[in-house]
Amino acid sequence: VMKTEELRQRYAAGERDFSGLNLYRSNLSGLTLDQADLWSADLHQVDLRGSSLRQANLQEAQLTGASLQQADLRKADLRSACLQQACLDEALLSGALYNEQTQFPDGFQPDLAGLYWVGPAAQLAGSDLQGQDLSGADLAEADLSGANLDQAVLFGASLRRANLTGATLRDCDLSGADLSGTNLSEAALVGADASQVEGQRALLLGANLQDAVLADANFRGAVYDDRTRFPAGGFQSALLQEQELYRLGPGASLWGADLSSLNLAGVNLQGANLAGANLAQSDLWGACLIDADLSGADLSDANLSGADLSGANLSGANLEGTILEGARLDGAILPSPLLDFPGPLSFS
Repeated sequence: VMKTEELRQRYAAGERDFSGLNLYRSNLSGLTLDQADLWSADLHQVDLRGSSLRQANLQEAQLTGASLQQADLRKADLRSACLQQACLDEALLSGALYNEQTQFPDGFQPDLAGLYWVGPAAQLAGSDLQGQDLSGADLAEADLSGANLDQAVLFGASLRRANLTGATLRDCDLSGADLSGTNLSEAALVGADASQVEGQRALLLGANLQDAVLADANFRGAVYDDRTRFPAGGFQSALLQEQELYRLGPGASLWGADLSSLNLAGVNLQGANLAGANLAQSDLWGACLIDADLSGADLSDANLSGADLSGANLSGANLEGTILEGARLDGAILPSPLLDFPGPLSFS
């Protein structure tokens, strides 16, 4: 068992790695251990009253019966930690992380204390995750819209089909992360390390990738628009030539493009060539498709409610299960005969 004074001295000297340390029943009250790595440490019945553990790594730590009254655990990582029978009276826990494996005292409600649950489909919109280490985390299909992830570490994390609309990821480590189908529209990735990411079919509409590192990144089939800002140095032209990204905008050439299952709500594709394109299951709610060529396009199960299809060419298009509630079809060329298509069509 490490002595309290030794721990204090080592921390004061700049040491932060105390993973696996045995501190059983130690008196650490009032001690500052901000950003300390206490992964898997034995903190059974430890006295941490009034201590500061801001952004400390307490993953898999054993805190059974620990005294944490008035302790500062803001932004601490409590994933898979055991806090059974611990006293958390007046502890500061806002922004701390937990998961399904975290064990809290009976009756404790982490959401009311401001903790963030980390896992697939997590609801983290607008959350402050700046500087957090989420390496390898499974955040597939999570809602991180508007979240602050500046300087966060997401090395090897799964963000597959996650919603990062409007999120800030400045100087974030995304190397090796899975961004397949991720919505990065309006996201700020200035200076981010996105090397070796799998970003196939990601949405980059209005995203800012200036000064980002994209070495060996795979963005094949991703979509962008004229607001998207790529790194300087010819990266954009090389990426477009090698990986077949799709530019979305008025008059865009998207013949035969695979845009299936994408969130394209409100996009302006007036006069675009979408002949033979795959838009199956895509969300085109409120989209502008005036005079667009959608001949032979697959629009099965697509959501076109509120879309403006005035003058659009839909001859030969697959409209099986297409939702067209509130859509404008003035002067549109519809499949003939329309009723030959199986499945429901929903009009206003």
